[in-house]
Amino acid sequence: MLDLLLLLSRVELVSFSLLLNAILIGVSVLFYHFCTTYCGGKKIQTSTEPISKEDLRLTLVVLVCNSIVFLVGFELFRIDVIQVTENSSWATIILQTIVLIGMMDFLMYVFHRIAHSPVFYKAVHQRHHKHESVNCISLFVLHPLEAIGFGLVFILCLLVYSFSVQAIAIYLFINLIWGTIGHLNDEILKGNTIAKFLKKNVLGLSLFHNHHHQYPNHNFGFYTVIWDKFFGTYLK
Repeated sequence: MLDLLLLLSRVELVSFSLLLNAILIGVSVLFYHFCTTYCGGKKIQTSTEPISKEDLRLTLVVLVCNSIVFLVGFELFRIDVIQVTENSSWATIILQTIVLIGMMDFLMYVFHRIAHSPVFYKAVHQRHHKHESVNCISLFVLHPLEAIGFGLVFILCLLVYSFSVQAIAIYLFINLIWGTIGHLNDEILKGNTIAKFLKKNVLGLSLFHNHHHQYPNHNFGFYTVIWDKFFGTYLK
């Protein structure tokens, strides 16, 4: 796969990056509507955030920003600054995916806390928090600097270790689905004791992130509630 990408011209690579990120946004929107239709129950919030023209414009801008991050990462790979393996065992791929999730969970918590500092909140992150409730593109309603910043945090992880291309792909897919779940107005896990335990003690899901949109000084985590509990920012 990587060898094929290396054969592309600059124009073809840019086109591929834009198309890939457009598909990922489409997958997120479709997954959102699937969950809303088939997993819905009692809503977390009473209303859904209406989609504005500004939301659509920012989503397109974020698509371009994510494409730029991909191109930067690929260029670093092309010049051997980032090294990626392709023939890892499935045990290695699974372990590396878990490591990536753990690294990014902490780094994104730190990045998110910084985004809520007075200097950056009004200038950058406040636009995302205009969505006190959520809609199918809330995940992508970000300031361009924020979108690029999240991407650079991920590139930082790739600079410190040679992950397999499969682990990177699996992580990015999980990241997309998890971000979509965080911006649902419906709880995914419900009912049984195990689900309640995971929501309360481990996983940062829809209710957890909806509370962050309502109470911006709490629940900064992305995949787990661990760092919020550790640093005292967790809201039940």
